[in-house]
This record gives sequence, structure tokens and C-alpha cells, in this order.
Amino acid sequence: MVETKLIYNPDFAVHPGETLREELETANISQIELMQRTGISEKHISQIINGEASITPETAIKLERSLGVVAEFWANLQKNYDVTVARIASESRLAKEIDEAKKFSCYAELVDLGCIKATKSWKDKAENLLNFFGVDSLTYVPTVEAIAFRQVRGKFDERSLAAWLRCGEVEASKLDVGSFNKTQVREIIPEIKKLTLLPDGFGKKLQELCATAGIAVAFSPYFRKTRVNGSTRWIGDKAVIQLNTKGAYSDIFWFTFFHELGHMMLHGVKERFLEYDGRSKDDKEREADEFAAKNLIPESEYEVYIHSGQPSRITAGRFAKSIGIDVSIVLGRLAHEGRAQWRQIAHDRSRLLIQP
Repeated sequence: MVETKLIYNPDFAVHPGETLREELETANISQIELMQRTGISEKHISQIINGEASITPETAIKLERSLGVVAEFWANLQKNYDVTVARIASESRLAKEIDEAKKFSCYAELVDLGCIKATKSWKDKAENLLNFFGVDSLTYVPTVEAIAFRQVRGKFDERSLAAWLRCGEVEASKLDVGSFNKTQVREIIPEIKKLTLLPDGFGKKLQELCATAGIAVAFSPYFRKTRVNGSTRWIGDKAVIQLNTKGAYSDIFWFTFFHELGHMMLHGVKERFLEYDGRSKDDKEREADEFAAKNLIPESEYEVYIHSGQPSRITAGRFAKSIGIDVSIVLGRLAHEGRAQWRQIAHDRSRLLIQP
């Protein structure tokens, strides 16, 4: 028969100073007399009795000699007190973390991505989230990640956004890149533009090209309630561009990439940028947009094209071929500028299969 052991974990802690007080009263010894017997200051004795100081091993030995109660007794009292206090604090903290964990509606998405283990236990979910984000408390997550970026207007979930950003951070940590080099970035831009002609298999090549210029490119699946397309940031001394793979229309994907690249080239290394649906435009966002537009489609050639006649899907295809980029990028710009209807170009926009 298996013996069942019942473990009692009290929800309160009694400081060993209480026992010392009782022992002194029983032995009719004053604090001053104990001071004289042990050499421990009266102030420190008072602090122990009032629960403001611990009984150290050295103090336990002095109490053994002066009171006749073995040092192990005092040491065990202190140990049990410390463990009980720690357990109460841990349980209180865990209860708080469980409440926070329930706010992460993206938990299932993280499980699907293999970032976190599936579990029905909220205690385990809380622990898994703490480990995934690398924080001491889940209350720190929005502060560490999402709030560091410009405010996203409209409905979005701050914790899902933080999870998406954390996925990018984890992915970027696996990539070996050198120091960021603007000259090298300019040299690889023509090669990057050639990748726009590849519907799939370009992800790894893009990462390799950017790594030579000191940029880690991280691909992350879309998280519901984030509305995010991409981000630019520096993690330590590593330049990171993170891209959302949702839908992955060629024109949106490549414009977002070059937009983020624009932030890297034009703006400070300490700044962070987050691109999302419906964002407001400030000067730096407009500058990044201009960088993307000009580097994808040479401005002078584009001006010649749009003034050569009424733009159409056929002429857009010819123009795209002449400058060596995917026609979706040209069509996307025409629609964005109101020179074409999105519904008219829908069948000609290509989707990408990103396999880094």
C-alpha cells in the first residue's frame, strides 16, 4: 500500500524572533542580560525579536551557549521562516502572473508556431509566457516591447503585438550578421530588387544578402489584432528588420521591406519604427516611403512611363520588365496613387511564398 504524505503549507510565517521572545520570558532573561552573555548588541537583539533581523548561524551558536537551546533549532526556525515567506510570496506572485497570462489571447498562436508548449494549466501557461518573453513578470511585457514603438491607432492588442515582436527578436538572434554598413547596403540594393521577380525561394537569399550589410531580416507570421506589416529596430548592436508574412502580396511586402530599409539608412540607430495599417505619417515615415518608392522604381523612369500614355496592366508589365522588378510593385504604386483601381489589378498582384 502506498503511503500518502500530507504536506502542510501555512499561509502565514512566524518569525523566529517570536520564539526567542518566549524563551527569554521563560528563562527570565532580559534583552540587556542576553546582550551581556552573547556580545550581540541590544539593538540587534530587539530587531530579531521584532522580526526585523534574521538569526544567522553565528547568532544561533551564541544563543545555544547562552540559552542552552541547540543552534540547529534556531537555524531551522530561521530556515522554515524564510521558506514560508518565499512560498507565500511565490504563490502570491504566481496568482498575479496567472491573471496576467489570461490577458494573452495570442497564446494559441504561439503554440501553433511552436514558440510555447500547449497546456491547459494556467500556472504552466504563465511560466511558459515568462520564459518566452524573458521577463520577471508579465506586467513588464507591453513596456519592454510594444510601448517602445509609436502608438498604433485603432483597435489592436498590445500583448499580441509584443508577442509578434518577440518572435522577430528570437528569429534575429539566430542570424549571424556583421556590423551595419550603409555603403554595403547601397551595393546590394540592385541584387535585392532582382529577388522581387522570384515568387518563392527568395527569403533565404534576402537574409543572406542583408547579412553582408549587417542587417538581420526576420520573418514572422501575422498575429491577429496586431495590424502590423513590419518593424525596424536595433537589438543590442544588431540592426533588425522584421516583416509580416500575412498574405504576402508582392507589392506590399517589398514596399514594406524597402520602407524599413529606409529607416535604417536615414534615421538614428537608437530609433525604432513600427509599420501598421492606418498609421499616421510623420516626417520620418514620409522619408522612408520616399526611399522605398525611389529605390524600387527610379523616379525619372517612372515619370516618363506615366506621361507616355494611359497606364494599363499591359504597359505596367512592359515597364516593370524594363526596370527589372515584379509587375505587382508597379501596379501597387499606380493603385496607391489613384492611377488604377485596386479591384482592376487584383488578378495581377502576385502572392509570395516566404521560406527563409
